[in-house]
Amino acid sequence: MAYVSVGRVENLEEALADLQGLCDSMESAARQCLDAAKNKELEAGLEAANSARMLEEATLEEAEASRRLEQARQDVSAAQARLESANSALDHCEAGGSYDEGDEDDEGGHYTPPDCGLEEDEVFAAEQEAQEADAAEVEADQAFEAAKEQRRQLDLRAELSRDCLARAANLAEMVHGVCAVRLACAANLLSSGQARLRRAQEALNAYLATNHEAAKFYAYLNWSPPPNKVVTPKDLAERLNMSPEQRRLFLEYLIERDPAFRGHIAEYRRQLGAAKGPAEKLAVQLKIRRHLSGYCGEKLVEQALKPLGATVTTQARTVFEDGRFTKTDLVIENLKAPVILGQGKGMGAPAGGSIAIEVKCGQASYLYAQKDHMVFQAGGHRKADASMTVCSRDIKDLTPEQEEELREALRKAGSPLIGMLPKKEDLDQACWQAVNGYAADNGETHEG
Repeated sequence: MAYVSVGRVENLEEALADLQGLCDSMESAARQCLDAAKNKELEAGLEAANSARMLEEATLEEAEASRRLEQARQDVSAAQARLESANSALDHCEAGGSYDEGDEDDEGGHYTPPDCGLEEDEVFAAEQEAQEADAAEVEADQAFEAAKEQRRQLDLRAELSRDCLARAANLAEMVHGVCAVRLACAANLLSSGQARLRRAQEALNAYLATNHEAAKFYAYLNWSPPPNKVVTPKDLAERLNMSPEQRRLFLEYLIERDPAFRGHIAEYRRQLGAAKGPAEKLAVQLKIRRHLSGYCGEKLVEQALKPLGATVTTQARTVFEDGRFTKTDLVIENLKAPVILGQGKGMGAPAGGSIAIEVKCGQASYLYAQKDHMVFQAGGHRKADASMTVCSRDIKDLTPEQEEELREALRKAGSPLIGMLPKKEDLDQACWQAVNGYAADNGETHEG
């Protein structure tokens, strides 16, 4: 029977969900690009039509200006002809004076100049007309040049607008083609991913049907508090109490789903592979006991209890008035059902409420030595409706007096101590096996 881990299926589900989101985003972006390209094409079309209209008007205006200039030139010619005619008439008139016979005492007759008043007036009028015609011609010429320049500019504008329209049309066509290809590619990837997920789920279901422990762990991962039912300490104990096989499956799940944990495992495996002799291997094992087991304990509590609420926050920071601060391992908010942690005040939270949780994993001596620190950390739980400090079952290895002293200190601090985690040595052993290859493929085929 082929083996497929729950974590890998969940990874595939997340990847497929991300791919679906990317496809939706691509489709939305493609629509926006297509709309933008079409709008640009429409704008370019309107500009081309407007430029063509303006060019047509400018061409007509240029023709009219040319006609007015030609008329002005004809008027200048007519005015010059009239002036020449008037000057000729004046010259003829002025040449028409006469002399009389005179007296006996006079040596000659008297000259009588001609009366050319009408001719002079005609010359004056003709000169005025010629000046006005010249000015009108200058003005008409300037207007024609301006109209011609305007037409030239609009001709260039119309040419540019036609070029822009062609470019916009080509761009719209290119965008449509590129978007169609990329969307089709994304759709193929999505379809392939969906088929792969279906195969992985089928393999997982087949595997779970033949492996009782794996089926139990799958049910554990998908647990949710029953609606309208109070969650009791018994329920919490069942969630936190894992068999050795369940712990192995949980660590495999963390390797698949938790990048930080996967990185730790990879690094310890590297160190173990490079170790020379028993002493160096023991040094690696001590590091695992010191650093990895506590992390696994926190993750176990998080996985066990996060289904209780809609919102889970890890390492929430609380700053006290004196400037010191603490980080709370786990805060579960918007509880789906009422939760009872035990007897006494502060040991329950209503549906919609919150629970603050600290996690301590260590041998009995370590737990007892952490008493003051745990009391200090409990100060970060005060905003929650209920709180607790979950520790490993090593607490039972204390003397009755030490255990009661430790529990009483945490009760007074408002975060009662609950010893429901596996013993430290059990977590150490599970982590060591995970690093040492216990959680490896073991030659089986993984799918997903």
